[in-house]
Amino acid sequence: MVIQTTRSLIDSSVSQPIETPDWNFEAIGHRGARGLLPENTLSAFRLALSLGVDSLELDVGMTADRALVVSHDSKISPALCLHPNGKSVRRYPRLLIRKLTLEDVQRFDCGSLNPDPVKFPNQQLVPGEKMPSLAQVFDYQMQHFPESQVRYTIECKVSPLRSRDTFSPDLFARCVVNLVRDYGIFDRVTIQSFDWRVLLAVKKIDSQIQTAALVRQKRGKPGTLLSQAGIASPFLAGLDFRRYRGNIAELLKNAEFIDRYSPNFETLLPNSKDFIQSTQEIQQAGFPVIPWTVNDVAIMERLIDLGVNGLITDFPDVLLTLLKQRGLR
Repeated sequence: MVIQTTRSLIDSSVSQPIETPDWNFEAIGHRGARGLLPENTLSAFRLALSLGVDSLELDVGMTADRALVVSHDSKISPALCLHPNGKSVRRYPRLLIRKLTLEDVQRFDCGSLNPDPVKFPNQQLVPGEKMPSLAQVFDYQMQHFPESQVRYTIECKVSPLRSRDTFSPDLFARCVVNLVRDYGIFDRVTIQSFDWRVLLAVKKIDSQIQTAALVRQKRGKPGTLLSQAGIASPFLAGLDFRRYRGNIAELLKNAEFIDRYSPNFETLLPNSKDFIQSTQEIQQAGFPVIPWTVNDVAIMERLIDLGVNGLITDFPDVLLTLLKQRGLR
């Protein structure tokens, strides 16, 4: 299934395709299986588990009563959820998750809307689906897929630009680490964030838990996180990418609290205007490379040829089929 028209990003002239690589490639279902079922729901996670993903990628927020809930947004999203009576959620005033209890949050129907019918034309709706807590996701997997050793790629949704919308990075890190410890699955968890303060806080609490640095770098577009106009980016926990002259590998090594590197995929394609540094250079510095969010088969193939360690995708069924065809499953 090809979701984007992205052939132009593939630089077939840079090098010949390499032979099928020999490593444990990680297939990661983005928000479960967002292209197929409502994102970040038990239905999406059930499907991803059934397909055989290596890892479930999910986002977490925190409620007023300190419950970790699986949500990409800091608010109840009008694009994803409806009120219990079926009415639309208004954009303003925002219903911030940090100001609602878990019981409040789980009253909303988050399975009846497709946020992007063009991007996800075949997404099946699941009316009445609730926003699960992170603990409920762990419980569901352990009850219904008890033999699974699936990994969890948990994104903490914190931003230094919207500090009042969520709780602090330190509190987020502590609550996630404590829950992971309670379930005894620290060896199957990666905690990631665009806000690297979370990763630093995680390592201070428990150095054994794996962290992943999320990066978004797109020229000419707002929301670029590695560099800001004339100032150090507030997302990098005090580090300044400008000092490294485009060498992301050196930045990661100097951070000393990062285990994996997870950028938008364009930054790894040599012919892209957003290219930063080669996959091999970053890996040689000691960091597995797992780009997001890759939905185009041609781009999947190109990134596999470039040697990435895994892919995050809305369509894990497509990725897993491709991996089987290439002998990686």
